[in-house]
Amino acid sequence: MQNKNLLIYPLIFALILAPVFIVALITYRPGDNCNDCNCAAFPVAAHSHGVGLITAVQDDMQLIFNVSAGATLYQIGDDGGLELCGGNTTETDLKHITIDVNDARLALGERLPVSVELVLRNADSGAMVLEAAAPAMYAPGHGYHFGDNYLVPPDTTYAWTVTISPVQALRQAGAQNVWLTPVIWEGTFTLDAAGNVVGKDAGLQPVGDWIDKGLHVSVSMGDPVPLYDVTGSDSTGSPDVPSGVGENARYFVVDVTDHAVNYEEKLPGADVTLHFAQAEAQSDAQSDAQSGGTTLEVTASPVISPVYGFHYGANVALAPGTWTVKVTVSGLDFVRHAGAALSLAREPVSKTFVFTVE
Repeated sequence: MQNKNLLIYPLIFALILAPVFIVALITYRPGDNCNDCNCAAFPVAAHSHGVGLITAVQDDMQLIFNVSAGATLYQIGDDGGLELCGGNTTETDLKHITIDVNDARLALGERLPVSVELVLRNADSGAMVLEAAAPAMYAPGHGYHFGDNYLVPPDTTYAWTVTISPVQALRQAGAQNVWLTPVIWEGTFTLDAAGNVVGKDAGLQPVGDWIDKGLHVSVSMGDPVPLYDVTGSDSTGSPDVPSGVGENARYFVVDVTDHAVNYEEKLPGADVTLHFAQAEAQSDAQSDAQSGGTTLEVTASPVISPVYGFHYGANVALAPGTWTVKVTVSGLDFVRHAGAALSLAREPVSKTFVFTVE
């Protein structure tokens, strides 16, 4: 009887370890150690927003065309590993040209499964510069789009033609009559003698992001923008009340998304405050009172933008120098269904970041 009691201990030990071994077997992927690329060298700018060189809504598609410096690209090799592709990014003539194709009809903003062809011509002579496919690509902060690195000499104006295939998918009822024919989209862009795109708006600069209590919050800043208040009782609906644009202003974009229930869905209804302090870099543990510099507290209001979508934003005038910003998200006191009651923050979350104003 005593020997039988001793058998209980190894049995309990085996029961505890069995789930651990099962999970390890399921999640283990031989060779998936990313030895062929230093993934940590490319930080993810969560929810980063890009400003397209040219945007349009055409044939129930939202289209975004962009030109930037050559990007580091990888393709999947025959053995499942990653291989560098896309040319030498130190080549000054190498440009990364991208096309976004989004749904502007049914599930607004979702990426569409299509194929894309790109033609570039010299706008002055009409000479063909390139005719190539724009393969599907995936990037941090950009997601699913089409494009590649192409050799595009500087000091030239280019006429481009993008041909987008019909949507390559079966259809459910309600979607069977859209995106059935190719879409042809055209435009021009100019490179100066140094290879820079002429007339391109600056994109947002990521300040930081963090995940806490089921929320994913990201903060970026860019050039000031006019904000219009059209919600007053005496408003005519005309956006004629710009505010907050002045000298040394920066526009701050704060995305608050659900990281636990409906993954990465933006959350309205939050209270977002930005507490700025001009001082040397300090840790989260240091208080604003210790910073010894100028402080400023701003409320980031709910904003709708054709570029950034729904977000919380504010124009803030900041003198050049090093600043910290403490971002606090609170007020998510909406009623919750079962399954969401405990997953999202019920008390404020905050984080402090350091950034520089030129």
